[in-house]
Amino acid sequence: MPLLGERAARRPDADRIFVFLDGLEFIAGEEEYERVLEPLLEFGSYRYYKNRLEESHLLLERIRDAHAVFLDWSRLDAGALAACPHLEIVSYIGVGAASFVDIPEATRRGVVVTNTPDYGNRSVAEHALALILAVARNVARGDRDLRAGRWTSAEREGVQVAGRNVGLVGLGAVGREMARLCASLGMRVFYYDPRRQPEMEDIATYMELDELLSRCDVVSLHVAYTPETRGLIGERELSLMKPGSILVNTSRGEVLDLRALAAALREGRLLGAGLDNYPGEPHPDLSELVALENVVLTPHIAFNTREAKDRMTAIAVDNVVSFYRGSPRNVMNPEALRNRVHMPRGEP
Repeated sequence: MPLLGERAARRPDADRIFVFLDGLEFIAGEEEYERVLEPLLEFGSYRYYKNRLEESHLLLERIRDAHAVFLDWSRLDAGALAACPHLEIVSYIGVGAASFVDIPEATRRGVVVTNTPDYGNRSVAEHALALILAVARNVARGDRDLRAGRWTSAEREGVQVAGRNVGLVGLGAVGREMARLCASLGMRVFYYDPRRQPEMEDIATYMELDELLSRCDVVSLHVAYTPETRGLIGERELSLMKPGSILVNTSRGEVLDLRALAAALREGRLLGAGLDNYPGEPHPDLSELVALENVVLTPHIAFNTREAKDRMTAIAVDNVVSFYRGSPRNVMNPEALRNRVHMPRGEP
């Protein structure tokens, strides 16, 4: 796809180049693009593309002279970073930048990486709840039955979630929203987090992870992707889960071992699972899951509401503007600021 749009800086000496690779489809209409991106013109010119997968060979051509890159689905590995000598900041449109940017290499090069935390906490929590209900009440199975011409009312006994134990693994911003939603439905809420959250313990009771897995009817994952959380839920953890329980993941795909999950589902040790995130997006290997009836799969859409997308893009733009004004925000690799040979120029 050719260049979708571009605008020149307000002044000739504002000579930085900002490249929006993907994510502008989150904004409705060209007039809105220009309004949201207007603050960038204080510091340079911008151009925007939709960097579709079939055009990934054009990635380096599009970003080679960039000072700032906005991205959502494109990948900036060590080779891409090395090919961009002017690059100062990568503004990731979302939370999971570590899945798309080689952050250690960016840090070594003094390239700051930012993300957009808290843009869609409620939207993601609502989707996690929807997955729980879809599994517990056979929503997807019932839909498939009717589309195939089968009336299976007597065969699709569901599980009422009120009065059940729900365990939240991670009680960050999304986890806290999830705790409130589940409590409002009459569920007993438990949580595990490396940092205790006493301010939430009027509605959520702390448990160590192994105890939570063994005692809860529903387990919902809400952790950030870090080296410590990679593979957090694997064969051992799944074996601890209560027979007939439900597992939901709307955090990052890498925290859950899909092969071990598929085995637990096939063997009937779990009632079911609901997943929205996967390793290897946007082409995850779901070969062991798609044939299973007791799993509900959605294509990383928990964030996908108009409210969340508007806020996400606005934060991504503000991250770059704040960086060039000398007040970096939402920086994932603060060490990059110390590694920078040339700090950003001040406000014009």
